[in-house]
Order: sequence, then structure tokens, then C-alpha cells
Amino acid sequence: MTKKVSKPASTGATVTPTADAKSIARCGIPAPSPRGRNNIKLRLAEDAPAKLAANPMPAQAQAILFELQKLGGVATQRELLDALADKDSSLKTVQTPERILTFYRARLLEAEMLIAD
Repeated sequence: MTKKVSKPASTGATVTPTADAKSIARCGIPAPSPRGRNNIKLRLAEDAPAKLAANPMPAQAQAILFELQKLGGVATQRELLDALADKDSSLKTVQTPERILTFYRARLLEAEMLIAD
């Protein structure tokens, strides 16, 4: 007869100490910062369609601009990522929206199609 596995019990071995016991992040991970990257406002440049026609971009970069336009032209980076992750999004890729936005963000800012506030 084989022995059964007993009910798990905490031994305290996996507990991460925190600097502040009353912290929201009890596992030692700080809470999101209000000045974090996800709270940066991104704006679509007024002449972005003309610049896009003059300087064609890959479909994934175009999807970023299109989703930002659907959000009214201004959104936080987190709102844009959520829109890109939506099942009805124009972004069609196996990669995560975070990876796509990280890759194309600098290129769109440099081409002055996107403005970070």
C-alpha cells in the first residue's frame, strides 16, 4: 500500500520578508507607482495619417496608431495595451502587446506620429 500525500502546511520557508508589515505589497513587491510607465499619456500626432502615408510603417505599428485613434487619440500606455490585447483589436500577432508596443514605441516617437506626455 502506498502512502498518501498529506495536506500542505506552511513551514515558513517561502515567506518573503517585507520592510513594512502594513504594506499593500506583502510579498515584498512595491505597489505600482503613479509615475510609472503605464501611466504615461500617449497622444496621436495631428498629422500622423499624412506622416504614415509618407513614411509607411509595419502593420503592427499601424495597429498601435489605429487603436490609439479608436481611444480618442489620447490614452495612458496601460489603456492602449488593454485595447491592443482586446479580442477585437486590429493587432494580430502571437507576441504580447507589451512586446509590440515596447518595440515600436521609440520608432513612432522618432517619426513624430506619437507624442508622449
